[in-house]
Amino acid sequence: MIEIQELSKSYDGRTALDRVSLSALQGAIFGLIGPRGAGKTTLLKILATLVAPTAGDAFVAGLSVVNEPLRVCRQVGYLPDDFGVYPDQTCAEYIAFFAACYGVPPKERATLAADLLQLVDLYHRKDTPADRLTPAMRHRLGIARVLAHDPRVLLLDEPLAGLDPRARVEVRELFKELSSMGKTILLTASSLAEVQDLCTHVAILQAGQIAQTGPLEDILTTTPPYRTIAVKFLGDVRLAMNLIKASHGVVDVQPFNQPSASSDALAGVALLKELRVTFDGAYADASALLRSLMHSGVQVVSFAED
Repeated sequence: MIEIQELSKSYDGRTALDRVSLSALQGAIFGLIGPRGAGKTTLLKILATLVAPTAGDAFVAGLSVVNEPLRVCRQVGYLPDDFGVYPDQTCAEYIAFFAACYGVPPKERATLAADLLQLVDLYHRKDTPADRLTPAMRHRLGIARVLAHDPRVLLLDEPLAGLDPRARVEVRELFKELSSMGKTILLTASSLAEVQDLCTHVAILQAGQIAQTGPLEDILTTTPPYRTIAVKFLGDVRLAMNLIKASHGVVDVQPFNQPSASSDALAGVALLKELRVTFDGAYADASALLRSLMHSGVQVVSFAED
């Protein structure tokens, strides 16, 4: 369904993509994984025909993004990571508006809007202004919007970012349902942990190049299973280490670039300390760990995945 061949893109001498090649079958949920600046968004924009490649080509349903961009547009639904809604336009009106943009006949728009809102579990909000939805509901509304012209491929930029754990579960289930309907989904994420229970295939991007690609199971066998969380804080190191060790998802914890945790210097409260936490839990577990540290009197300065 998606075939990318030696695709490159440069901006003012800076290379965003460098000879990227990959393919995705119909019904696949394909994850593009990489840090900010790796080229994930640029790749989605090229497939959505919003950006022209510097070299190479990509094909969606057999259509070239270089030579047949208008035909490709009919096959794809693109959702950026930060999309807008129109003030005071209800959810039903919002979907009907985009259906009109794609040429859906007027007599079919109301039924289509109702069906799509039902699909994303927002029918009960059909008369609610779209700008008054919660962030999770707005994500689902955006997915309904890109389905208005029944595309075969969905291009979703960071669709799981900023969602609470329950909303993540709901969106994941929606993606799996769309996949079962034959939709091919290409989505971006910053880490493999975000998509390991969702994607069928992944590609890891680093500095505009594909570092690894293939079925998710194959990638997991060659990728370190743990993440590292760097915790910088003021306070008693022994207290912080004991709290962290007792938390769900923690594999190990060690001081970083400091003497051993038994040192008197580390036990003081005046110096900034750092611990490196080897972690294999979910994001909800990481959030619970942060809360336990803050409620214990440990003065957390920063808490971030390395």
